[in-house]
Amino acid sequence: MKAFQFIAGLTVLLSLASCSDQLNPEHHLTPFERSDSLETTTYEEGIAWWRTLEEASPYVCVQEFGETDAGLPLHIAIINAGRNFSPSQVSSSGKAIWLINNAIHPGEPDGVDASMLFAREILSDPDFKSKYSDVVILIIPFYNVGGVLNRNCCSRANQNGPVSYGFRGNARNLDLNRDFTKADSRNAQSFIKLFHIWDPDVYLETHVSNGADYPYTMTYLLSHPDKLTPPLNTAMGDLFETPLVEAMKAAGDEMIPYVNLFGTTPDSGYQRFYDSPRYSTGFTAQHHAFGMLTETHMLKPFKRRVASTLTFLHALGLQINNEASKIQSLRDEAIQNSLQQERQIIDWKVDTSSYSNLLFKGYKARYDTSKVTGALQLHYDQNEPWEREIPYYDKLIASQYVDIPQYYLVPVGWKQVVDRLKWNGVKMKLIERDSSLDVQVYSIDNMETRTSPYEGHYYHYGTTVASETERVEIKGGSYYLVSTDHKERRFIVETLEPSAPDSYFNWNFFDEILQQKEWFSSYVFEKEAEEMLKDPEHRAAFDTFLATNTGAQENSMAQLYFLYQRSEHFERGRYRVYPVFSIE
Repeated sequence: MKAFQFIAGLTVLLSLASCSDQLNPEHHLTPFERSDSLETTTYEEGIAWWRTLEEASPYVCVQEFGETDAGLPLHIAIINAGRNFSPSQVSSSGKAIWLINNAIHPGEPDGVDASMLFAREILSDPDFKSKYSDVVILIIPFYNVGGVLNRNCCSRANQNGPVSYGFRGNARNLDLNRDFTKADSRNAQSFIKLFHIWDPDVYLETHVSNGADYPYTMTYLLSHPDKLTPPLNTAMGDLFETPLVEAMKAAGDEMIPYVNLFGTTPDSGYQRFYDSPRYSTGFTAQHHAFGMLTETHMLKPFKRRVASTLTFLHALGLQINNEASKIQSLRDEAIQNSLQQERQIIDWKVDTSSYSNLLFKGYKARYDTSKVTGALQLHYDQNEPWEREIPYYDKLIASQYVDIPQYYLVPVGWKQVVDRLKWNGVKMKLIERDSSLDVQVYSIDNMETRTSPYEGHYYHYGTTVASETERVEIKGGSYYLVSTDHKERRFIVETLEPSAPDSYFNWNFFDEILQQKEWFSSYVFEKEAEEMLKDPEHRAAFDTFLATNTGAQENSMAQLYFLYQRSEHFERGRYRVYPVFSIE
């Protein structure tokens, strides 16, 4: 009898233990719900809520990971049905890894609250362990911590709720969704390290849109397929876009590709967004991961936007779980394909000669005379909806290629560049002995530069280079050897080739080479210039310069400087010479 009672009691205890694994949703209401869906969660409330969820569920682990510019840590919540929260062990488990990033723009908080609801709902599901057996979910509750803390009511003039929210700029007023390549913020530096430790297969970032008006609550943006390494380029549509569009439609929440229009209307069509590596989905493309964004519509009520984001999270989570092994094998294949390429595209442009027909639902656009400015002002009439096919310019074509070298030589003195390569998992070997090497040397031929600051930089663009093969003497301990036979090959090439749009050169990390350090006094150099003109080659070049440059004949200093550049005094080895060399 006592044995039976012991066994029965043990059975009850085991049953209770088993039941305790499943959350009671009523015990974990979110601040969003408690405010009747009018408010988004504050930083303090959110972190406390995630800690409470961690205490209640053995499938949740909340960790601090690195610093942010606000002086507070970056947090990450890990959800794993296998109760394993070690990156290395998860990596060897065969499970797909899905990273969700919220509040990169804290005034667009839909994902903050939807992620909390999503986590609670899946952990409350009796079938959680089977439904999510093959995916590990990583959630960053608040990425832009400084922006979340800078809470206000009114900075999002176009947005319908919540009552209060965070600010777009971070603690240094940086837009973190322009910071993935240059990584000026401590937020981005921590994120990059996190990204490479966990190596997510799928990345999702949550946003709220700006721009045109239309009926859809949800729009989406994917890593541009034309920029993805095969076979990811075709898989993005087949494995994600098509199933997600169908799932959202089946849930009664039809969605459309992100409408990137400001001041114009969708009636005549629009272009797919070109996501260079400064943006998250461009960054994830460099690392052969599937990247995507949700962009809920600004004018829809906050409650509806959160619900739409929640629906998307459920659809994407199940898709990742069901296709986990395929997702991982596709990524492995993409890495191998990248390593076999001899040339790499470093820039693209929209193909304006080709488009798809996109069935689109819109509102009638009208232009009325503004009572404020007297000019014509755009208005949308929601009482006049329309539906028709419009041109969708969704193709990119390569605009610039480079031959991939075997190695890059990166001087140790350019620490900001060296650090960023290391954060991104690039392996570098110090050249320890004095060496004489034949290398390709770039000189900056031309570029344009923004006249006003952009995200803390006077960004260069339209950069062109001249290239020569030279024999250079390398002092031991002064250069790192960076092999391109590496899974991060795309990233290496797209950051170290100066002409690439988000290269470290274009982001001003090498601007020191653009300033001439030595100069001359005209009264000293005058005699040497006179002697130089006795040489027929110098004379011919000088005459051509005078004939082809307006005002040169009246500018004596310009004439002397032209000859100075051709003299032995000019600093050819430094001025405008890109200090990163390559070995073919």
